[in-house]
Amino acid sequence: MQTNYHIFHRKQDIGKRISLLHREETMSIGLMAVDAGESLAGAIEAILQYSSWSVHVLMHEEQGRIPELRSRFPQATFIVFAQSVPFGTMANAMANECYTTFFFLTRSDLRCSRFDSEEAIALLHRSDKPAAITPVLSNRLGELIPVIQAPMLRDGMVDPVSFLPGSAILPTLYPFLGMGLYERALFQRLRGFDEAVESEYWQVLDFGLRAWLYGYPILNSPCISCTFLNRQFIIEDRSERDGIKRVHTKALGVRQMNGKNYPKRPGKYSDAHVHAEVKKRLALYKTDFQQLVEQWKAPGDTL
Repeated sequence: MQTNYHIFHRKQDIGKRISLLHREETMSIGLMAVDAGESLAGAIEAILQYSSWSVHVLMHEEQGRIPELRSRFPQATFIVFAQSVPFGTMANAMANECYTTFFFLTRSDLRCSRFDSEEAIALLHRSDKPAAITPVLSNRLGELIPVIQAPMLRDGMVDPVSFLPGSAILPTLYPFLGMGLYERALFQRLRGFDEAVESEYWQVLDFGLRAWLYGYPILNSPCISCTFLNRQFIIEDRSERDGIKRVHTKALGVRQMNGKNYPKRPGKYSDAHVHAEVKKRLALYKTDFQQLVEQWKAPGDTL
């Protein structure tokens, strides 16, 4: 999807610019602006204080103060959209523009108390090639948020069951709120977030489903831990939105029998155009949704 945004690159000394022409940086951070004013400025400042990686601030023009923010934080890159856009559009732009091996997506209303990048990157290098490492999240009172999601089908709709994270590495169906560390090349091979899907929840669920069904797990690890500054209750909007049929057709449109994939009608949530595309990509599926549910590890099982 073609999106209208402008990029204001960070200022670098000439030596570093020349150096970066010959090598790829390891890590970058994509800060999703969910607020404005001093709250946003405080989030940028906090990240720049603990991070030596390049920081990309993703925002839209209506959040204002862009010249002031650029002047105040010349070491940050600003990706500015003409208008408010869905989460997936911002995340895909980050992947397109960051030019780093890995990128971490976070929000301006979060603060990370722990970010062990070496451990997180080591997890992405595991033999099973995780698609994302997601953070343990807590609310403003320090209470854990149930970010662990297990696959479940209810009345023909994918309806994940939520669990609290623990001290161990756990599988999770999708990156909660999209937050997490991604390997850029794999993210783009998986085609990122589907911008034809309307809501943030269905976008991240769709990404997680595709990752798992294509053989790439998603893990939650306490090596990344973040806290919401002001929010006590974090509730996903799981209501039916435009694009829900796309999600279900990709997730439920394949049945695997004796190691061979066959197309199947996913039920009432079916998109004929997407179903035709699924048939072309049967070879990419390493499992089907039914097997994913049956083989899912319980939250008490460590990896």
